[in-house]
Amino acid sequence: MYISCPCPPGTPSKTFEQESQPPRTLLLHQNSPGTMMSGAVSYSLGAGRRKARLGRGPRALDQKLHGDRHYQRSRDNAADFANPTDLPNVDYRLDSVTDDRNKWITPFGGLVSRRFGAGYVMMTCGVMMSAAAIAGSFVENSLQLALLYTLLAGTAIGISNVVAKEAVGRCFTKNYATANGIARTGSSVGLIVFAPLVQLFLDTYGWRGTMLLVGAITMHSVASGAVMVATRQPELDQSNAYQTLPQTEHTNSSSAHESTLRSHCGSLWKFVSKNFEVGLLLNSRYWLVAVISCCKIYAYLMWIVYFVSQAQSNGFTLEEAGSFVTIAGIANLFGTISQGPITDRGVMSSWTLVAVCLVMSSVSYLASSLLTSFWPMMTSAVLILFSDGVLSCQMDVLVKQVLGVELLAGALGWIGLKVTLLLVALGFLPGLVYDLTGSYTAAFLLIGSVQAVPLVPLLILRYSQQ
Repeated sequence: MYISCPCPPGTPSKTFEQESQPPRTLLLHQNSPGTMMSGAVSYSLGAGRRKARLGRGPRALDQKLHGDRHYQRSRDNAADFANPTDLPNVDYRLDSVTDDRNKWITPFGGLVSRRFGAGYVMMTCGVMMSAAAIAGSFVENSLQLALLYTLLAGTAIGISNVVAKEAVGRCFTKNYATANGIARTGSSVGLIVFAPLVQLFLDTYGWRGTMLLVGAITMHSVASGAVMVATRQPELDQSNAYQTLPQTEHTNSSSAHESTLRSHCGSLWKFVSKNFEVGLLLNSRYWLVAVISCCKIYAYLMWIVYFVSQAQSNGFTLEEAGSFVTIAGIANLFGTISQGPITDRGVMSSWTLVAVCLVMSSVSYLASSLLTSFWPMMTSAVLILFSDGVLSCQMDVLVKQVLGVELLAGALGWIGLKVTLLLVALGFLPGLVYDLTGSYTAAFLLIGSVQAVPLVPLLILRYSQQ
């Protein structure tokens, strides 16, 4: 979950009075539980963040669209904080710890799933996310809010993301792409529905009341975890379970002490390497899959951040940018649903479908900065979100196909960590390119080029299996 009111690069500096406003748009990010239908319910709780994030522009435009009266209410709500000067850019700080950069914790997903079971983990994560939202309504400054989301929501989202995907992979050995697509349909539905709902909450109850309502909605994900507990799950591989340290005879000799110490260190290393799948880091096929996933996620997230600003720089209004996202959200839903039958019924192989969508989205990224007409820009947004719907599902299929289901949690965990490091290290790059050039053309050329990079490891993986 995070609060977002993005200000695009180049936005004029604001007065202290403007900067003292509270976050304008509160959105929920909740990843899917493990079962197919529970996943659809849970994804719908959180994906609305994408539409609202794409559909928001500078605060000055937001004031113009919603009217001075509504804008004054938001300014008045700033008094709820003990120190209003803490509020500027709170959206960026919360986004960095609870959105797609919360994945530093993901390598622990497989360990806790094996130790406690996927259902109980998902229930716990649901409680943590709900508690973060509810407790957030009582905070007095942005630091308290950030700490809550880092310790509760960020950890829960990172862990549940891996556990949910592994559970779907274990439950569906056949028609996995279809099941994965159905589990993710809630993301596309939330893209269309959830953002206006939260905005209605804001208009009616204020941001504190909205957070209470969001916390209550999030609590429904606990029921999805309970269904997983009640449903018989496939047996997990217990080869990675906790190991009993070997017992050695105690002697007074220093050599026996050193031998015992080496034995304990060796047992510890075996425990770490097995439970965190450290061996994957030496697997060349894993690194090829990681490059594909990281580049795809990085390009898409950078497009999310800069799309509205880029559309406005091309002469489109904020309402037009919002309409692009609404229609493209429907295309995302269609891509999520259609990719499963296409691959599971043998119409097209996963390799071919991924390659086609990578090329299509890469070209759309490259072209979007040059488009100034309504329908070409609409087509570009539709192709990008349709491709993302397909690729988001097919990335999990690719990981399972290349590495196997037993390494699925470990691979997803390490990939999530790499995505976090990539965003921290290079997330600023498109904005820097814009600041240096004064145009989004070079920035979107960079994004499109990054999206095309996965074609190389994809071809290597495809032909290495023959």
